[in-house]
Amino acid sequence: MHYSRNTVTAIAVIIGSLLIPQHIIAQADAAQTAQTAEPRQKVTLTADDAVELALQTHIDIKRSQITLKQTQRESSHSWNSLLPSIKATASGSRQGALKSENKTAQNTQELSAGLSASLTIDSGLGAKIKKLKSAYQAQQASYEDTVRSTESAVRQSFYNLLYLKEKVAAAKSTLESYQSQYDQTKNKYDRGVVPELDLLTAQVNLETSKPDVDSALASYYNTLHEFLNTIGLELPFSTDVELSGSLDDAETVQRIGPEVIKGCEDKSPAVRQLQDALRTAEYAKQYAYNSAYLPSLTLGANIFPEFHSKNLETSDSSDKPYWNVSIGISLPLDSWIYGSSARDTVAAQDDTIQDYKLQIADKKKTVRTSIIEKLTNIETSQKTLKARHLNLELAEKSYKMTEEAYQRGTKDLLALQSSLDTLHSARLQLREEQYTLLKNVLELENELSLASGTYFTTTSN
Repeated sequence: MHYSRNTVTAIAVIIGSLLIPQHIIAQADAAQTAQTAEPRQKVTLTADDAVELALQTHIDIKRSQITLKQTQRESSHSWNSLLPSIKATASGSRQGALKSENKTAQNTQELSAGLSASLTIDSGLGAKIKKLKSAYQAQQASYEDTVRSTESAVRQSFYNLLYLKEKVAAAKSTLESYQSQYDQTKNKYDRGVVPELDLLTAQVNLETSKPDVDSALASYYNTLHEFLNTIGLELPFSTDVELSGSLDDAETVQRIGPEVIKGCEDKSPAVRQLQDALRTAEYAKQYAYNSAYLPSLTLGANIFPEFHSKNLETSDSSDKPYWNVSIGISLPLDSWIYGSSARDTVAAQDDTIQDYKLQIADKKKTVRTSIIEKLTNIETSQKTLKARHLNLELAEKSYKMTEEAYQRGTKDLLALQSSLDTLHSARLQLREEQYTLLKNVLELENELSLASGTYFTTTSN
């Protein structure tokens, strides 16, 4: 069937209008209008810049800082358990007799003012102080874990953005290649060298590649906005963000040997957090046991420099200031009764300790398995990268040769299109493998409590 050139053009226009949503066209027009109305500014952002911003603004770090200050205050003031309870008191009273014979003696009024202090020292005080200090040390380690994991997550997100940016570039490159193919095919069609079907195919390829560019751009910008929100960077609408970095950092990853598996469980933040919780629970159990089963010492003192008494019947009055001190020892007995709440409290603490021990044993197995898996994935990615480079080199040469053959007329449009698809696929596969390797290495460093970049020879962040 023969199509005229006007028919081919009309079909291509109709296909293009169907494939490109109108709201995308409207957004593009609005963006173009905004560009002409307001000059665009550009901000260059590196991975190090992003990490620095995140460490200042990330909510997890801010919350961890609050908890750290709280536990530090409690640890520093643990001595306040030895401070007595001091109260200032003032009181007034009046009493009267119910029988007339006691009227003279009983109708009195008393006013007093003084200070009282009391202090109870139980046998679990030492364990309580140790528990507070242990909680502070655990929170210090937890804060460091939060900072390190935040940095790792930010760097992973940064590399993900670089990968999405590569997908945008690949989509644009495909569009440009299809545009070039269409121009070449149209020129050949005008000279009568190729049939109308080739021209229609070239135009359909061109129009269908345009939504791919829009989709890649939308994915990139949506992820970028989420990333900027995560690191706390607010920019005007008229500001463009330029990422300064490269997925080629994957080529600088060192060889990571199996020796990292040895003792990896104790380096894990997850295991250490459980161990800190276990230590705190052991101190809590010691405190509960000592308080429930051992005696406690109570000290008390009162002084009333003002103590006024007046007999309302005789109008006789007297001032009788006084003081007293007391000391006492008490031994709880209810804890020795089977089923008492004090006994159950100690038993509950012991259950908590046993539960933490089980969790630690299980978490160590999980961490060890995870480390082995990551090492395997890293080694596989490094080997795969070599193959991806060779595949990309072959695809580039193949496309170049196919394009030259198409221009000479010895290859058809389908062969050229297939060669182009292979080239773009090879390029994206390389970038995807680089991102996968970078992500696995960063996760491994975080799981071993190592600083980001430990296993990199150099970085180009």
